[in-house]
Amino acid sequence: MKLTKHDFERLTESQMEWVGNDGWTDQKDRFEDTINWSHKYIYWVENYASALLATMYLEQKGFDFSLAFDEAMMQYVFTTDYAGSWVNA
Repeated sequence: MKLTKHDFERLTESQMEWVGNDGWTDQKDRFEDTINWSHKYIYWVENYASALLATMYLEQKGFDFSLAFDEAMMQYVFTTDYAGSWVNA
C-alpha cells in the first residue's frame, strides 16, 4: 500500500515540536519507555491502526520513528524528524 502525505495528515490528531521542549521531560512518566526524546516532532493518533498506517508512511519516506502510548491522553503517539504540514503553515 502506498500512502500519501495527505493520508498521513488525515491519520494524525495533533502534531507539535518535541525536541527542545523541556516541559515534556517533566511529564516523562505519561509515556511508555519506547519514546524517543531526540526526535524533532511528536504526533498523536486516535488508535493503533492509525499509528501503524502513519508510521508506514514514515517508513516509505525513510524517516525513523518511535511508537509509544501516552497515558495522559489515552492515545498512541510517535516521534520522528518528519515535519508535517503544520510546520510550513
